[in-house]
Amino acid sequence: MNTDLEWLLAALPLMAMFCVLYWLRQRWVARQKRRIPRRWPLHARELVNSEELRVWRWLSETFDDHHVMIKIAVTRFIRPHASETGLYWYGLLKNITCTFSVCAEDGHVVGCVDVPKSFGLSQKARTLKEDLLAHCGIAYIVLNPSRLPNPVEIRNEFLGEVTERSRDSKREEAAAVAAARVSLKQTLVQQRRMRKPSDFPEYGESATSSMPSHRHDSFFIQSNS
Repeated sequence: MNTDLEWLLAALPLMAMFCVLYWLRQRWVARQKRRIPRRWPLHARELVNSEELRVWRWLSETFDDHHVMIKIAVTRFIRPHASETGLYWYGLLKNITCTFSVCAEDGHVVGCVDVPKSFGLSQKARTLKEDLLAHCGIAYIVLNPSRLPNPVEIRNEFLGEVTERSRDSKREEAAAVAAARVSLKQTLVQQRRMRKPSDFPEYGESATSSMPSHRHDSFFIQSNS
């Protein structure tokens, strides 16, 4: 018994030394993880894949008077009411994103678009986004890149028919003003071409022909006198 105790007492300093060495190593490893590397183990990548890029270009043409934002969290344009449960709702929604968000000039999002991945979009996630965005007055649609809808239909869905008619009327007015300017310019060009060169006499001819001959005589007579 005494022998075992002696061996235990003799091994304690060695065990303590190993524990200290292990702790120092773990601390060194943690510091290495926090240290900024000289060469980052990273590389650049595309923001969207080929199918999302196709939809992005189509949305940019369809909503040429808006901004199409890419993959932003819904908490960027939706926030909970100021209450004790605000942080809870923020934590619940902060990881929910949409592939594209159509934003007006004043910074308000009018509609969101999702492009499903190869494995699709779950019905639960789709229903959640539909209910959430509809409650905030924001339209939501899931687009198939191979079967894009009519641009007029999605504009009516996101902006409403009244806004779309107002946009069309403004475009018609702008087109009418542009056509009037072109017509006026063409008329002025035709009028200039119809004028004869004789209507614009040279400076020397106008100066000599417009002065009467008797004024020349009277001038010299007065000078001699």
